[in-house]
Amino acid sequence: MKILKPIVFLIIGFSLMYFAFKDQNILELIDRLKSVEIKWVIFSMCFGALAIVSRGIRWTYMIKALGYKNSLKNSISAVAIGYVSNIIIPRAGEITRCTTINRVEKTPFDKLFGTIILERIIDLIILCLMIGITFIFQFDNISIFFKDIFSIKDGKFLIAIFLVFSFLLAFILYILKDKIKNSSLYVKIVNILKGLKEGLSSYKNIQNKQMFWFHTFMIWLMYILMTFICFFAIEETKHLNIGDGFYMLVVGGLGMIVPTQGGIGSYHMAAKIGLITLGVGAQAALMFAFIVHTAQTLMTIVFGLLSFIIILFSKKND
Repeated sequence: MKILKPIVFLIIGFSLMYFAFKDQNILELIDRLKSVEIKWVIFSMCFGALAIVSRGIRWTYMIKALGYKNSLKNSISAVAIGYVSNIIIPRAGEITRCTTINRVEKTPFDKLFGTIILERIIDLIILCLMIGITFIFQFDNISIFFKDIFSIKDGKFLIAIFLVFSFLLAFILYILKDKIKNSSLYVKIVNILKGLKEGLSSYKNIQNKQMFWFHTFMIWLMYILMTFICFFAIEETKHLNIGDGFYMLVVGGLGMIVPTQGGIGSYHMAAKIGLITLGVGAQAALMFAFIVHTAQTLMTIVFGLLSFIIILFSKKND
């Protein structure tokens, strides 16, 4: 299963990538990349890196609320390493981040994972609020986006495969439920859940809630800016405004929900459809999606590798 899971997600990602690019002249797209204004792409990478830094800083407030004091550079580095892990195996970053801090700072894994769950709950609430705002101010565009997503024949086929896979997995777990309950793994999970409860309750003990929410705001502001700034990188999207950047962040966020390695394929498909609803041609839309995704992937890899080196030479803060 450890080998099968990433392979399945990779197949889904590259299938979506194929469907996104199948009607385009790839050689022409590659040639057009020469006209991209790189300085805006670099700005986008910087905004993406700042989002990782703010996420790492915010995490230290949550860990401190549990009664532990972690090094700021280690927390930021662990977040960056987690993002790299997501490129390899979807949703593995949360585990990697906690494991990294557990080994370097000796903070209990279960409590760390509880803070990650709290983070994801906050992220989900913010994304839902942003979707709601988009429905208010970009109702026509977001309606067309969802209509296009669910009217694509190939898309329905992929959704059907995902649902069948989920059903089979749930059925297997149900059949094996008695064996699972008697296993040592089940006992470990119960103990982890106890730690999760404490981690989730860490918010009430955060001393500097103003800075916690400041960095939460900064994370999402950087996400918007790293998308918006890339509009200036190609001619066809220069006329789009910050509101359109907000809309594309939501659309891209919906694409990133699909469990593919680093949003491969799923982001490209979502961004392509999102930009088409804004009146941008399919080829330019794919160029934009490729630029944003590639820039952020490169930034994540470089930041993650540097962070890995920092962690290797890091010592426990006493």
